Amino acid sequence: MAEQMTCSCGEKHQGHLCVLKSKGMMKEVSHLTSNPTVVCFICGSKANSGDNVCEPMTLEEK
Repeated sequence: MAEQMTCSCGEKHQGHLCVLKSKGMMKEVSHLTSNPTVVCFICGSKANSGDNVCEPMTLEEK
């Protein structure tokens, strides 16, 4: 049995991209990544909101 990722987010972690991806919820992932403004410091996932990743960092346009 695979270990589930844990983080300091508590129950809020259930709405994060890493959990949604692991559950195969790609429609939800697509909706939450359509216009990314943050990137997760841990996994590198880009999201529209910092609420959808464990450790958000602002995306800097280059």
